[in-house]
Amino acid sequence: MYEFSLLLLFLAVYAFLGWIVEVLYVLATIQKLQNRGFLTGPFLPMYGIGAVLLIVLVVPHVTNPFLVFLASVVITGALEFLTHLALDKIFHIKLWDYRDKPFNLQGRIYAENSLLFGMLGLALIYAIHPFISAVLRALPQDVAIAIAWTLTGIVLIDAANSFRSLAKVRPVLDQISGTLEQAQDQVEQLAVQVQRTVEERRRAGDAAHRGTLNRLTRAFPSARSSRSPGAPAGGG
Repeated sequence: MYEFSLLLLFLAVYAFLGWIVEVLYVLATIQKLQNRGFLTGPFLPMYGIGAVLLIVLVVPHVTNPFLVFLASVVITGALEFLTHLALDKIFHIKLWDYRDKPFNLQGRIYAENSLLFGMLGLALIYAIHPFISAVLRALPQDVAIAIAWTLTGIVLIDAANSFRSLAKVRPVLDQISGTLEQAQDQVEQLAVQVQRTVEERRRAGDAAHRGTLNRLTRAFPSARSSRSPGAPAGGG
């Protein structure tokens, strides 16, 4: 129970640290603060899941730094590819598109980004995780377990709400041509339509999700529907 709770705690911590990395990267790039990711809270689960996969699959079995780097590239690349594929197939949205990058695979991943994740994997395994692990293992076990399951519950509720919101606006996304940033006026108008539809269905127990489109636009301005007329052909 304790070791599994620690993995959940690692996932939440690295999801939060990943969110900080993304926010700082965007701030340095475009001098603007953005809430990265499609969750409302400050978590990027893909970073947390990727970190836990490296901790479980690489740390106990691989000691050679070069092999650690290769494993990090493969594992994080596969995770990013599958995440993009799932969002595309289920919600008809491409939150990122690397088709303009060299050595990309269906626009879902590309070489330079995967190599950067490989370097992050090296930093995680040899520098970051030993420190984080020591800090978290110093907590009393019952405290660590309580924090782990509390944070897990928060992330799961946030994710469930975000997925539900995304499912509700999927038909709206299919009407948008171009990227969300290019279609900002459409996004605003269609968000109002979503709100009206939700209000009409409120008696049936539906919740309001008006902010989903606008939040996606701020976090992923280059995102687009994979079913809209402006979406690139192929790859999903």
